[in-house]
Amino acid sequence: MTLIEPRWQAGLAALAAGTPGAAVELLREAAAAGEGGGFAALNLGLALEQLGRLEEAAAALEEAAAALPDHPEPWFRLGTIAGLRGEGARAETLLRAALDRAPGHVTALAALAALAEEAGRMPEAAALIARARAADPEEPELDFAEARLALRRGALDAAIERTEAVLARRPAHLEAAALWAEALRARDGEAVAAVTIAAREAADPLGANWALAAARLHAMAGRAAEALAELHAADALAPEDAAITAALGMALADIGDRSTAEQVLRAAIALRPNQFELRNRLATLLYRCHRYAEMDRILEEAIAAFGPEPTLRLNRALALNALGRQREALDLADETMARPGAGLRGDITRISLLAYHPEEGTGAALRAQAARIGAHLGPAPPAPARPRDPDRRLRVGLLSGGLGQHPVGWLTLAGLEALPAAEFELAAYSLKPREDWLGARYKALCATWRDMALAEDRAIAEMIRADGCDILLDLGGFGDCGRPGVMQQRPTPVQIKWVGSQFSTTGIPACDWMLTDRWETPAGFEPLYSERLLRLPDGYLCYLPAPYAPAVGKLPALARGHVTFGCFNNLSKVTPVVLRVWAEILAALPAARLVLRNHALAEAATREGLAARLAALGVAPGRVEMHGGVAHEALLAAYGEVDIALDPFPYTGGLTVCEALWMGVPVVALTGDSFCGRHALSHLCNVGLADWAVADARGYVARALAAAADLAGLAALRAGLRGRVAASPLVDAPRFGVALGAALRFAWRDWCATPAP
Repeated sequence: MTLIEPRWQAGLAALAAGTPGAAVELLREAAAAGEGGGFAALNLGLALEQLGRLEEAAAALEEAAAALPDHPEPWFRLGTIAGLRGEGARAETLLRAALDRAPGHVTALAALAALAEEAGRMPEAAALIARARAADPEEPELDFAEARLALRRGALDAAIERTEAVLARRPAHLEAAALWAEALRARDGEAVAAVTIAAREAADPLGANWALAAARLHAMAGRAAEALAELHAADALAPEDAAITAALGMALADIGDRSTAEQVLRAAIALRPNQFELRNRLATLLYRCHRYAEMDRILEEAIAAFGPEPTLRLNRALALNALGRQREALDLADETMARPGAGLRGDITRISLLAYHPEEGTGAALRAQAARIGAHLGPAPPAPARPRDPDRRLRVGLLSGGLGQHPVGWLTLAGLEALPAAEFELAAYSLKPREDWLGARYKALCATWRDMALAEDRAIAEMIRADGCDILLDLGGFGDCGRPGVMQQRPTPVQIKWVGSQFSTTGIPACDWMLTDRWETPAGFEPLYSERLLRLPDGYLCYLPAPYAPAVGKLPALARGHVTFGCFNNLSKVTPVVLRVWAEILAALPAARLVLRNHALAEAATREGLAARLAALGVAPGRVEMHGGVAHEALLAAYGEVDIALDPFPYTGGLTVCEALWMGVPVVALTGDSFCGRHALSHLCNVGLADWAVADARGYVARALAAAADLAGLAALRAGLRGRVAASPLVDAPRFGVALGAALRFAWRDWCATPAP
């Protein structure tokens, strides 16, 4: 008998004791010395996998597979890692290699069944579970796998029966109680009371699994506070359970308690470092906190650990874009999409990035990318039946996460309030709670209000259809909280894209119209859109000035003796080309200053990165002020320090242009051919300042320098600009309401005139 070498033995002991970090070096040394006959490398791979160091784990397991060619375990573990990295096809190949070596490998069969189930191949999943059951009839996890599959297939009684079998054998099974509750709710409706009774009668009534089950039910019903309370209870009952810690962190993030959520998610990552989704969720939270440099670091580390997982790479592309590194962002997205697994998510991410790209963000490129999205989605389904009366009162649905103090709110509410009430009734499908005064006005305006933040796309579409909506206004697009999948299910006969990530055509086959105007989409722009163009006579939106906006002050340059330029847009819009043009303007005016304000600049790393880029263009640090985000009233007041606003491109300003004009600050803008490339043009034309929008970079520099050279003219324009805006169609809500009503009626009559299928 061969004795176990000390390092090999110590490494196994450390791994068995739950300290994989201590096991790694021992097992690495043992494997290098040839100890264990390949098993040292195998267990090294297991230890590294537990630590979330998947790239290193895969290398060790490949070494083990070479040393143990007939052993199934290295192949099974390699398949598991491929699954963790989102490489479904590779995972299947490796798991089948494990089965070639051990046809009765139960966990490999179960893992293959889970992959088949995730891909929607339900009969195949059922057959694999049956094979596993034949190999080991007593394996309790197979009961759970059968229950999960039954729920996915809609066999609710079977799902309930199998989860009850799991709980009879393992009363503390964390996921079984939650799955049982979900199946019960799907069959009978509300199930919280049943869960309470079951918990009381359980062998372990204080088991964390029952609190987790109740949390799931509350979340599915949209009761975020109740769900959070149950998760806190579950966490108290099982503080070391990573699944509960992760669920608690995600719930805290959902309700906006970002500081606590970050702490909890970091704790969950420490407990379960081999779960890439936890790192991704932390990155998403950092994105919402505008901490893009930290987000980029987290994702870079995760990609190093997990390999080219598509979700991590696509979200890192979003982080790079938010830092103003648009070219790197699009390159990373393109590299990711060249690999398998990106799918529809990758194409949606790419169109969102493409709109900001300094060279490639053209209308034609966006239309081509939108066509890829349309190909994923397939043909639009038929419209629901509605009375084809062209003149009846219509119910208009609003689908948005921005129904409150948000750009959607500032740019749509006043116009919606002015819609003729005798002709239109509004129903809101809110995708994010916004408990502010603007949100209260939306609630007062809408006859029906549905909080749908936690609902799936299909459930939202079914609710819109059941509520009898005739027209759907999508106010989210492909942006944060956007739900393009709802529109694609065609819950209403007429579907229109309006404000809310309205940067280009959508490509969604079920989107009928794009609400626009003659400046956004002049005659001849039709080929750039998959939708029909529904042009309003003035601008395509109606700006609601903040009632707390400070009065317009005198031109700062008169007292300072130099011009101060400003840009309060997100860094995602500030491209390398924009920086180069700004540097040229500052070089021509040695005394001028530039003020930048946005949430991202609160992060020191982001400020340092931007300062370095400006310095490389010859801009001294003292000439540029960088400020982080502030309250909205303070942001508006900050325009009092700015003489001329410099709009970014190719994704031009929307709300920022309106706010600058209201605060007496004219805006220099460059016009492109995409929808987002013409926002500023539309708003400037709507207030009679068309000459502030130019066609190219040379004209942009010339316009800025000409304005800076005419302080008297600039002061006069500033003094009268708010009055000019107030008298313009940009803020004329009654005028806009009539125009919007006429456009909606036109689209409705067009549908009524179309023969029913």
